[in-house]
Amino acid sequence: MSAATLLNIKIPSEWKGGTIASFLRVRMGLSRRTIRALKREAGIRINGEVAPVWRRLTGGEELELRFTPAKQSIIPEEIPLAVIYEDQDLTIIDKPPGMLVHPVKKFQSGTLANALLFRWRAAAESSSFHPVHRLDRLTSGLVLVAKNPWIHQQLSLQLASGKMSRLYLAFCKGNLPRNSGKIDAPIKEQTASALRIIETGGKPAVTRYRVIAKTEYSTLAAVKLYTGRTHQIRVHLSHLQCPIWGDPLYGIPERDLPRPALHAVKLTFEHPRSGKRLIVKSELPADLKKLAVSLGLFSSLI
Repeated sequence: MSAATLLNIKIPSEWKGGTIASFLRVRMGLSRRTIRALKREAGIRINGEVAPVWRRLTGGEELELRFTPAKQSIIPEEIPLAVIYEDQDLTIIDKPPGMLVHPVKKFQSGTLANALLFRWRAAAESSSFHPVHRLDRLTSGLVLVAKNPWIHQQLSLQLASGKMSRLYLAFCKGNLPRNSGKIDAPIKEQTASALRIIETGGKPAVTRYRVIAKTEYSTLAAVKLYTGRTHQIRVHLSHLQCPIWGDPLYGIPERDLPRPALHAVKLTFEHPRSGKRLIVKSELPADLKKLAVSLGLFSSLI
C-alpha cells in the first residue's frame, strides 16, 4: 500500500518570489491546519526534495504534496457498492436506501464508509474517507466522497458557494402550489427528537423545485438544494402540504414503500485537479420505478 496520496502541481511563473506557504493558502485554498499536517509528515516537496514553507518560489518548479491518510476508526467491511465514477481523488457512489453514509454511535458497521474503506484497501489505496455531502439513511442516490483533505476542501467550497449542483427527484402526495418555486424557510432541530421543524430562529434553508409531471393526487418534482440541512427536502415539501410518498416522519408511511420516495439523481461540479466539469447521473431505483407506474407518472421518466 502506498504511504500517501500524491498531488503534483507545476508552479506558475507569476508566483516567482512568493513563498510556498502563500501559494498553498492563496492559490490552493489549503487551511493552516492542513498545511501544518503536511509539514509534520514531510509532505511538501519541491522537485522531489522536502521543502520548508517559507521557501521562495522561482516559477516552473514541480510542487508535490503527500497527504498521509488520516487515522480513522472505521472498520473496513466487504459490502457491494454501485460505483458510478472513481479516480485518484474522489468516488461517487449510488447509495441504496437504508444505508448510512458513515458510522454513528448505534451503527458502527454496514455503512458507506465501511464499504469504501474495504474497497480502497483491497486496491492498495491509501485514501481516507471524506464525504462532501450526505444523504439521509432512507434516501437513495449519488454521494460524493473525497479521498484526501485538499480535494475535500475544494469540493466543500464549491458546495458552500453554490457552484456544485445537487438534483433530486421527489414523488409527492398531492400537488405543489406552483409549477416551479423557491422554498426559503428556516429549519430547526427539536430536542430529543429526529424531527425537524420550520421555525423562526432555525438554520437558513433554501430549496427550489420544478414540477415534471402530476396527476390529481400526486406530483413528480425535480428538487435542487441550495443548503444542506438534515431532512431539508422532506421538511420543505411537507411544509407546502405536499409530503413525499412513504415518508414516515413528515408524511404518511406506506406499507408497500418503507422509505421516502426521494432519489439524488444528478451531481454537477468542477473537478479540483483537472478543472473539468463533471455531470454524473443515477438511474431511478426499482422501487421508485414501480411507484411511478402505480401513480401514473412513469411515462414522464422515459
